[in-house]
Amino acid sequence: MPRPLIAIDADVLGRQRTGDESYVANLLRELPGIAPDLRFAAITRRPELVPDGVEPIALAAGSQIYRMSRSLQRLLRELRPSLAHFQYAVPLGYDGPSVITVHDLSFEADARLTRLRDRIVFRRAVRRSVRRATAIITVSEFTRSELMRIYGLPPERVFVHANGLDPSFVPSPGDATALGDDQRRHGRPYALFVGTLSPRKDPITAVEAVALAEPPLDLIMVGPDQGSERAVRDAVDRLGLGDRVSLRGHVGIDELAGLYRHAACLVFPSLYEGFGLPVLEAMASETPVVAANTSSIPEVAGDAAILVEPGHSSAFAGGIERAIADRERQTRLGRERAQQFSWRNAAVVVADVYRKLIE
Repeated sequence: MPRPLIAIDADVLGRQRTGDESYVANLLRELPGIAPDLRFAAITRRPELVPDGVEPIALAAGSQIYRMSRSLQRLLRELRPSLAHFQYAVPLGYDGPSVITVHDLSFEADARLTRLRDRIVFRRAVRRSVRRATAIITVSEFTRSELMRIYGLPPERVFVHANGLDPSFVPSPGDATALGDDQRRHGRPYALFVGTLSPRKDPITAVEAVALAEPPLDLIMVGPDQGSERAVRDAVDRLGLGDRVSLRGHVGIDELAGLYRHAACLVFPSLYEGFGLPVLEAMASETPVVAANTSSIPEVAGDAAILVEPGHSSAFAGGIERAIADRERQTRLGRERAQQFSWRNAAVVVADVYRKLIE
């Protein structure tokens, strides 16, 4: 008997989509070993990025609107999978069995957190898709409760698993509790900000916190611009931090892993998260975490991060100082916390959802 075919929309591969891309890439890596009873195909514009054990299916995407309304639908009609898995939205016109992963609902939470165009597109697409999908997966209990509250979804349609960790994120060799020479490669010891430069990630608070913290730190900011780069540069100029703040844009995973390992701490002032992968990535790298105590972040961090009030730069500055002063304890707690998360565990949940839907 042929194995059921699971078609996974992997268009995010190679598109610098941070958490969403990490999610798809790691599930594709884990699923074939977890579920040898199923056959997997990844639909993507970057088939060379599809891991072994998954059939790559190339689909060009000059226009996302055309892709989601026409070309993806046609391809799925030809493939006739037992089940299709999408991120956030079911393609228009597709009526086969489907599951969607909704990573967060920031576009529903606060108009200030997302750009107007994104808010309109996501609200329309996700509201329609959660009604049409056979099941919904999300990555935290916080987001599961938000899905049920906002859309009135019954609990039995919403499945949850925690995200995992890419194996690239490991501690520095040797004594990870001391601020050694490798952490001073960039001048002073530096704090690290990881996330898009967008209002939701609140990069301004990170800049202001570093300006206030003692002793002086540099700040390295990693992530693509999504509307806030100009405001960040203005804040850097206003605070006289021109020689202390570096905007790196998107970086590859190996460079990102090195930046975590050499950082004095991660500063994560995000105002809203469906999960918050950088918190875990830093902990796995034995880097202390200072983060906002909002949305899913406390659920992910547990007692292993210094959590402060969002939007308060002085509170974040104090958190940075505490993280550095208590580095040994924070790295130990973070390491223990990170060990509780794995993409293998996530893939087990996802594969079980697939099996339930195709029985």
